[in-house]
Amino acid sequence: MKLPPLSNREQWLSALAIGVIVIGGYAWLRWVPANREIGQLQQTAEATDKRVHNAEIPEEPDEDIERLKGQLAEQERLLAAIKDQSDSVEKHLAPDDSQFLVVNISKVARDAQIHVRANEVFKAAVNSNAAPVPAAPATGKKNRKNKPATVTPAAPTAPATAMIPPLSAGWVARMSPGSLLERPLRRLEVEGSYLALNRFIHDLDRLPFQVAVLRISVERMPVLGMPGYPQPLLAEVILAL
Repeated sequence: MKLPPLSNREQWLSALAIGVIVIGGYAWLRWVPANREIGQLQQTAEATDKRVHNAEIPEEPDEDIERLKGQLAEQERLLAAIKDQSDSVEKHLAPDDSQFLVVNISKVARDAQIHVRANEVFKAAVNSNAAPVPAAPATGKKNRKNKPATVTPAAPTAPATAMIPPLSAGWVARMSPGSLLERPLRRLEVEGSYLALNRFIHDLDRLPFQVAVLRISVERMPVLGMPGYPQPLLAEVILAL
């Protein structure tokens, strides 16, 4: 089947319609998105230009830059020196639960002619920051007899932040759990003469690890010494390992 030939007017109208469709599609797919992106870029450029014009340039500080750099370098040198000292001290600290050091302490006591009556872990009293549990409201006598009193459970408290207690609290508290200076503590109950106790305390410095005497209390034994022999003493020594 053959289509009838189109007249010149119909050919021109068909060409015009095809051109409109092609140009409209191109404008919709390419020109409109590009124009929208150009508009956004222009808005961004205007906002940036406005911020640049309204920006305030800070004034130059009055301090001398070279002096500040010198102070910063001095602080860095002090920090490095403190770190070196801290590393040196940590090398002389015994690890936790060091049985080697405990045995050596007993050996030092034996060499000083000290009788060790007790050598145990010392647990210092830890101050509790927990709030007291509120008591149950009072009830009548019949209710108290028939129903047991209920205790309101305490709300869980957040763990306390480690800190360094003041010097007035004593070194035992300063090296107890909860302190930044926490160290393993040992309690020794020893028996011997004054010279033997003195030698024992001084010989602790010869151990391979640091041992500090935090507290010592000395009292006389109830039994008097034999004539010509020193009076035996009983001492309680708290050590930080």
